[in-house]
Amino acid sequence: MKVSLAALDRGEVQLREQIAPDDPMWQGAGVDLAAPLDVELAARSVGEGVFVRGRLRTTVRLACRRCLTSVDNVLDEEVDFFFEPLTEEDEEAEGEVYPLPARGDELDLAEAVREQLLLRAPEFALCSEECRGLCPQCGTDLNTGECECVPEQAESPWGALKNVKFD
Repeated sequence: MKVSLAALDRGEVQLREQIAPDDPMWQGAGVDLAAPLDVELAARSVGEGVFVRGRLRTTVRLACRRCLTSVDNVLDEEVDFFFEPLTEEDEEAEGEVYPLPARGDELDLAEAVREQLLLRAPEFALCSEECRGLCPQCGTDLNTGECECVPEQAESPWGALKNVKFD
């Protein structure tokens, strides 16, 4: 996913690409794509930097935070980020600013796209609002049936007062 810097000098560059869920760029990302990532970006020169705006579309597979079943979550997000030449003082710049390579004739957008997807992917998912989750004692999925466990009675912080005798 590269953009020619020479082409950017002549005007806006459109980029449309599809990245497979098993692409090496997702290794170690902690996200499971259920569908290819559709990338539609437009890059243009702005001053000494490059401004990129577009849309990312895919389906992210997550585990329900209550019962751990797989949940597919559609992700359709607009993104924009900026590449600029950074000095040593700017290296800790916050926000969506990426370093523009000092040399070279291409700008690689892969790492920025990966980061943008990871920032926008939901952290948690629910299979449904009515999800009852798993039994904390035996692990039975309570959505599919009841378990045989006896519910634990939580000890009351005031329980010790029951033993106090007043004369």
